[in-house]
Amino acid sequence: MTLGVDTDVLVNWVMAGAPNHQASRELLEREVRKNGSQLGVVLQTLLEFQHISTDPRRFEEPLTMAKALEWSQVIWDSKEVVRILPRASVLPRVVDLMKRHSLGRKRILDTALAATLEGSDVRRLATLNRKDFEVFSFLELISPGEIDV
Repeated sequence: MTLGVDTDVLVNWVMAGAPNHQASRELLEREVRKNGSQLGVVLQTLLEFQHISTDPRRFEEPLTMAKALEWSQVIWDSKEVVRILPRASVLPRVVDLMKRHSLGRKRILDTALAATLEGSDVRRLATLNRKDFEVFSFLELISPGEIDV
């Protein structure tokens, strides 16, 4: 079984000072070690991770770009990770979902993530932003800290 991972969970997993650091670490460890899941990482998610984790407005001690790139490579190359790339069908699906749910410009990347996961038959997503994905009924949403160990 594969669990898609949203950018916010990756950021919280890596950044020790992030508010959901421990919960994100526990969720991903539980999924891999106890449930035997693989983590579905979309290329877009790693690019967003690099952008967010290096932002000094978000973190007192942001990662350097070199460190963010290193983390991205480690995650991408991890044996627990399934690399997910968008297929040609993703753009038409994003357009369909955006129109169907009357979503605005701030929802483009979340919609693209949902469509990319759907196109790769990944139906579970770990996210801290449940509200951003609730409209996509094809995804089961799992948030760090919500499941007892």
